[in-house]
Amino acid sequence: MRKRTAFGAVDQLPSGKWRARCTGPDGRRRTRIFPTKTDARAWLATQQADTVRKTWRAPELGRRSVGQYAADYLARDDLRESTRSLYVGLWKHHLVDRWADVSVGDVTSADVRAWHTAAAKGTGPTALAQSYRLLRSLLNVAVNDEVLASNPCHLRNAGTPRAARPSRSLTVAEVQALAAAVPRRYSTLVEVLAFGGLRFGEATALRRCDVLDGGRLRVERSVRYVDGRWLVGEPKTAAGRRTVSLPARVADSLVRHLAEFVPDAEDAIVFSTASGSFLSGANFGQTFRRAVTKCGLPSVRPHELRHTGATLAAATGATTKELMRRMGHSSPDAALLYQHAVDERDGDIARALDAMLAGH
Repeated sequence: MRKRTAFGAVDQLPSGKWRARCTGPDGRRRTRIFPTKTDARAWLATQQADTVRKTWRAPELGRRSVGQYAADYLARDDLRESTRSLYVGLWKHHLVDRWADVSVGDVTSADVRAWHTAAAKGTGPTALAQSYRLLRSLLNVAVNDEVLASNPCHLRNAGTPRAARPSRSLTVAEVQALAAAVPRRYSTLVEVLAFGGLRFGEATALRRCDVLDGGRLRVERSVRYVDGRWLVGEPKTAAGRRTVSLPARVADSLVRHLAEFVPDAEDAIVFSTASGSFLSGANFGQTFRRAVTKCGLPSVRPHELRHTGATLAAATGATTKELMRRMGHSSPDAALLYQHAVDERDGDIARALDAMLAGH
């Protein structure tokens, strides 16, 4: 017996299951089978409500799997090779087993939360945050295709890796000690990273022709070692293409470095290995850690040289926009972090003055 409702119809099949049928806004007839009459009615009610709210989407569109969306996403022409390689690895190692065969229309916030909780037990914080961001990007495509009404990936701060410890800013004296502790070939690199604020890949992609008069560096390339080969491309963000002015002392150090270690050719790499090839982050990291130990400093990561450069620039009174330009940031968020660090330093100054007052 068929019972027609205000929207669609529900009838029981010989098997005992219930069939719901309705005509969508696109004029096509659709049918779904449910174990109970209540479920069938609920589906019809949802279809009707979505039609009234003008949020209706064809149910069959949501049957496309997350894996199919991933295949299309990873084949995009606008992905840099290094980015594509990263995403392929993240999908293969952290996402494919859980999500490849799941229909995008079936992904719920609870599913994402359960996956994230389980993955956190065996995945490093950076890889987990990157994997979450990739999953969110895949489902954003489904949202843009109007397959999903909203993205179920909305875990707070899940896309931001939690570092084992906060980044620390070095003092000028500590930077100078580290520059003296590494092999002479890399002393100026330490100074450029710390006082110029360049990313490691930007600094190691510099050529002799990128060193301009007046102690300025033209940053327009970045280099990474991906899948067994060097990839030279544009900086991390569009804002990364910039000109950075070095302090006079660092500029003088760079002149001496060019004379001693860099061939005269315009395309000669400024900070290279002894053989003239690109310097890898892994090799430099080992050298840097030995220098840290030699100086008796607590654990310091090479990236904290850039962090130091940003914090010292903020301490000079640079505005958010000036910091963004110098550091190659495309948004003010990171620049504000460094200014916040300077604000905290101001509290240290106030406490020191208070101690002086207490002494009197």
